[in-house]
Amino acid sequence: MNFEETEKLFSKRDSYAATNGSAESPAASAESANGWAPEENGGEGRARRGLTMMLGAIFLVGEMAGAGVLNLPKAMVNTGWVGVPLIIILCAGVAYSGTRLAECWVLLEERWPEYRVPCRRPYPAIAYRALGTVGQFVTEVALNVTLFGASTVFLLLATQMIHTIADPLIELTACEWTLIIGGILTPLTWMGTPKDFWPASILAMAATFLACLVVMVKVVMEKPFFGPPHFPSPTFSSFFLGFGSILFALGGASIFPTVQNDMRDRSQFGSSVIVAFLTLLALYLPLMTICYGLLGSNVKDNILMNVSGVVVTLVNALIFVHFVFALTIVVNPVMQTLEGLLNLPNKFGPKRCIARSCVMAVIILTGLAVPDFGKILDLIGGSSVTLMSFILPPLCYIRLCNAELTAGVKHRDLARWERILLITIIVVGAVGGVASTYSALKEILGPKAFSHNCFSRRIFLR
Repeated sequence: MNFEETEKLFSKRDSYAATNGSAESPAASAESANGWAPEENGGEGRARRGLTMMLGAIFLVGEMAGAGVLNLPKAMVNTGWVGVPLIIILCAGVAYSGTRLAECWVLLEERWPEYRVPCRRPYPAIAYRALGTVGQFVTEVALNVTLFGASTVFLLLATQMIHTIADPLIELTACEWTLIIGGILTPLTWMGTPKDFWPASILAMAATFLACLVVMVKVVMEKPFFGPPHFPSPTFSSFFLGFGSILFALGGASIFPTVQNDMRDRSQFGSSVIVAFLTLLALYLPLMTICYGLLGSNVKDNILMNVSGVVVTLVNALIFVHFVFALTIVVNPVMQTLEGLLNLPNKFGPKRCIARSCVMAVIILTGLAVPDFGKILDLIGGSSVTLMSFILPPLCYIRLCNAELTAGVKHRDLARWERILLITIIVVGAVGGVASTYSALKEILGPKAFSHNCFSRRIFLR
C-alpha cells in the first residue's frame, strides 16, 4: 500500500475529537493518521494562528529535552571526555539534518499542491516522495519503533521515580511498580487527550530545566561526600553505547515535519531547529561536564538517583507526572497505526480497548524483560533515532533536489560542499548507528542480562 492509497484509507477517519483519542498534541495528532484535509478558514488550508518561529523552537526543546537528558552524564562515563566534542559534533550534524528536513517539506509544497494544507503524517509523506513506497515503509517502521521504545523508557523512568518517592512508605520493588503503573495507565490510553496541547511542551521544558539545575547545584554542594572521581578509559562497546545515548537525547527529527506543519510560516522552521539545538547544547554541556567531572564513574543511569533531599523529591514528583503524561501521548500514534492496520473503527469501544491494552501489555513486558531503561535508550538511540535524525533527512533532501524526480518545475542545485557534507553525515550516522545498535544488543542479550530482569524471582521480589 503506497502513500496515496494510505491517504484514502485514513481520509474516512479525519474527524478528530478529544473524546475519542484520535488527537492529542500538534505533534501526536499529526502522527496519528495519514492524509490531508483543508482547514475551515480557507486560504491555503492553513490555520491563520500557527506556531511562531520561537514557539516552534520551544516546542522542539520541550519534546526533546526529556528522558535522554537524565542519561547524558552516564553517556559521558561511557565515552569519557571525548563526549564533550562528540555531543557538539552530533548536535551540529542533527541540527543541520533537521534544517534539510525542513527544506524537504518546503520542496513538497512547491511541487505538489496537495501538501499546502495540513498533512497528518508529514515525515512518511516526505519519504514517499523522495524514496518511494519502500522509503515510506521504512520511515513508518522507524517512527513506530522510536515511539514504542520511548514509551517503554517513559514507563521505566516513571516507575523509578515513584519507587524512589514511595520507598520509605510502601515496600514494593521496581518490578512490582512497573506492573502497577502500567496497569493504571492502560485505561488512560483508551481515551483521548486535547488536540492542541502545546503549553504542555513549555511545562515539560520548565520541568527538565528545573531538574537539571537542581542536579547541578546538589552535585556541587555534595562534592565532599563523593570522594575523588575515577575516570575509566572508554571501550569500543561503551563508547558507542554513549553515542546512542547522546543521539537519543538529540533525537527529535521524527516530529520535525509535524511541528513545521503547525507553523504559520513553514520556511522559518529551519531557524526554529537552530535555536532549539543551541538551547539544548547550552543545557546539556554544563550538566554532562559538571556531573562527570565531580562524580566520575559513580554517575548512575538516571542522574537524579545520585542526589537526594526534599527539593530533589519534589523534582522527582514533577518529572514523574511529566513522564506519565508523555507516555500516554507518545504511545498514541503507535496504537493508531495498529488500529489502522486492523481496520478498527475510530471510536471508543471494546475493540479499541482490547487493541490498546495489548500494546500496553507489550510495553510492560518489554519493561519487565529489560528493566534498565538505559539499555533501551541506547538501542533506540543507535537504531531508529539515528535513522530518523541522521540518515533519512539528508538522503531525502538529496533525492528531492534531484532534477529527475519531477518535470516542469524549478529544481535545486546542490553545491558540491553541501553534497559532500550531507553524504558525510549519512556515513557517520550509518557507521555510528550500526556500532551503537550492536553494542546495545550485546548488552541486552548478554548472559548477565537474563539473570537481571523482572522475570527472575530474585530480582522481582528483592
